[in-house]
Amino acid sequence: MGAAYDELYFQYCQRWAASDPRSLDELRRFPAADVLVAKAEAWLSAIAGQPFFLWLHFMDPHAPYYPTEEGLTILGMPKPEASRASYLNASWNRFDIGSERLRRFRDEIVCLYDAGICWVDAQLSKLTETLRRTGLWENCIFAVTADHGEAFLEHGSRYHAPALGEELIHVPLLIRVPGSRKKQVCSNPFSMIHLAPTLLAAAGLQIPGEFQGENYWTHMRDGAGWSKPAITECVAGCTNPYSGEQRRKPRLLAVREARYKLVLNFDAGTEHLFDLESDPGENSPLAFERGNLERRRLLEAALEHLTNSARPRNSDAYLRTRLREIGLPPGNDRLEASGDASFHVDASRAG
Repeated sequence: MGAAYDELYFQYCQRWAASDPRSLDELRRFPAADVLVAKAEAWLSAIAGQPFFLWLHFMDPHAPYYPTEEGLTILGMPKPEASRASYLNASWNRFDIGSERLRRFRDEIVCLYDAGICWVDAQLSKLTETLRRTGLWENCIFAVTADHGEAFLEHGSRYHAPALGEELIHVPLLIRVPGSRKKQVCSNPFSMIHLAPTLLAAAGLQIPGEFQGENYWTHMRDGAGWSKPAITECVAGCTNPYSGEQRRKPRLLAVREARYKLVLNFDAGTEHLFDLESDPGENSPLAFERGNLERRRLLEAALEHLTNSARPRNSDAYLRTRLREIGLPPGNDRLEASGDASFHVDASRAG
């Protein structure tokens, strides 16, 4: 009876109680890619001749999925009614029904998501043309990447909840540097922690000593590979990174080579080794007695990463972060910090 009531209430809210939206633009929560690119072009024009760093964060391929009409046209899809798009997003966001019922909405939701990607792609093309026209293209480094992928019922998941499946962590990375060699594709996994030092090296700038990432620019420039695996990690069960309590939960950690991937769950105390060549969907982890050499190699890389991440590189930044988490302002006269970023506080004031 409870499930029947929930279904009736959902249908009532979506079909009868809510007013019909007039357009997808009305439903969209974030500025579309063309808005951001237009502002970027105006800003570039205003700082003409000056060195610059420009960062654009496009939200079109992000839930809720309300693409532009132009993005749907590029994809070759008819424009859905705004009310249908609203119903699809609300249905996709339900957590009171199982994967089988959600699957009926999957194809339409994926089309909305893909249309958002198409529109971002078109606007990136427009931005590069502007850079060419203004003479900046041959004097700037251009990088495109993503902070995460999106799940569409792979492993029963949606959106980008804390998990380390390939659908979430295998994202594109494109780097264009003037004067570099011809276009090449690298199959070596690359951790995003290396992106900042790599871009700084490509620009001929100094890399701050506290950066934990490594510079891979020489490898990329010379078309050489690298052997180190990519490390990806998140906090198990953390749905709100702004919550200090959630951030202190055990972590999930993945160590990925071109073929093999080891996933460690410190919350559940499990480890799973996948052969991505024979099992790209990560549906069947290798039996524990298989892949001993690969398992050992990836475990050693995980241990090295955990050891390094426990060693603070910037004690001042680490201390300020810990102060914020316990609710104390920086510079409190009852706090004593040592050089290794350990600290002592009056428990009565820490609350």
